[in-house]
Amino acid sequence: MATIIFENARVLNAVANGYREDCHVVVEDGRIKAVDSGRAGVREADVIDLRGGVLLPGLIDVHTHPRLSSASAAQILGHPPSYTTAHAARMLKHALDCGFTTLRDVGGGDYGLAKALDDGLIAGPRLFYAGRTLSMTGGHGDLRAQEQDVEPCRCHLMNSIAHIVDGSDAVRRAAREELRMGAHCIKIMLSGGVLSPTDPIWMEQFTDEEVAAAVEEAGRWRAYVAAHAHTAEAVARAARLGVRTVEHATLVTPEAAAALRDAGGFAVPTLAVVMALIERGDGLGLPAAVRDKARELTRLAMQGFETAWRADVPLGFGTDLPGDLFGMQAREFVYRREVQPADAVLRSATIVGADILKRPDLGRIAPGAVADLLVVDGDPLEDIAILAEDGRRLRAIMKAGRFHKRDLA
Repeated sequence: MATIIFENARVLNAVANGYREDCHVVVEDGRIKAVDSGRAGVREADVIDLRGGVLLPGLIDVHTHPRLSSASAAQILGHPPSYTTAHAARMLKHALDCGFTTLRDVGGGDYGLAKALDDGLIAGPRLFYAGRTLSMTGGHGDLRAQEQDVEPCRCHLMNSIAHIVDGSDAVRRAAREELRMGAHCIKIMLSGGVLSPTDPIWMEQFTDEEVAAAVEEAGRWRAYVAAHAHTAEAVARAARLGVRTVEHATLVTPEAAAALRDAGGFAVPTLAVVMALIERGDGLGLPAAVRDKARELTRLAMQGFETAWRADVPLGFGTDLPGDLFGMQAREFVYRREVQPADAVLRSATIVGADILKRPDLGRIAPGAVADLLVVDGDPLEDIAILAEDGRRLRAIMKAGRFHKRDLA
């Protein structure tokens, strides 16, 4: 792989706000070899003069579901794995086109999908995955309608999305199975959700013993637990029981946010999905109960996001968009700017995401880091909406030292 040098670049500063000016960034064998001021003294290199342009790390979205092929629970249950994989391929390419070089799938992804990406069989970001989520009967991962009285099948019925498990032993076994198959974390459901048909948002899910079993098993593998949790009560429980990342935290209070922060946890708000369900929900064929839950959360989502931000909880960047809503992924930048300054939004989508994944070699432009790089037409610290244009303002997208897009003079 040829040496590539980006010269005269404004590089996003991983330590302080703003940019390091007039830098050259040397890329060799898929990693960043050097980041220095002035010109690089390297011969026989592919030199790209950015002429003062902005160079960002590749973006990281830590709450996605590439194989969630519909917003309708009934349709998800009817889609075979071949269909959901085809949907994932489309979604993953769009994500990379938008500048996302790393994703965390927190429900549905597996070894095969991650391997296909690594081997270049499909275009997309690198994928960290939780495998199938863990849900109690009637919980957020149980997609059966109320009129269905069949027992939840532990294989094809849930279409590789969730284990339906009750009791700490069942939780433990399911967690071990996902970790055996390469899961980077374990995802559990601690509150009700929107798309599941039978559980109200306020519903607390799993017992403390069941949650503890998941946390213990993840710890054996030096992994961690991520928890779906909308309510303040669920967020506080997650912090107390050793959960590392709380997904959504939509109705969090200052007290629950402080508990999560003090426990060393992260929150991953997902504003895009809430807004998408309101903007396009009528055309998705969702049941009335699901639409009602979406409206309830929309009214409070931005308030919860600001509460977590003001409490200094580290915030990951997540989107959670199912089915055809995946095209709204980059809109998350626009929603977040209503509360956060641009530099904070960018840190969520780069450095904080890498910290959540326990990969300090991602989300940074620094020697030794993976060469995931974006050349931006414009200054996202002045206007973060540049990144919400589905990649149209990205002149180059590099993943692990290889160009996915190169539109440079």
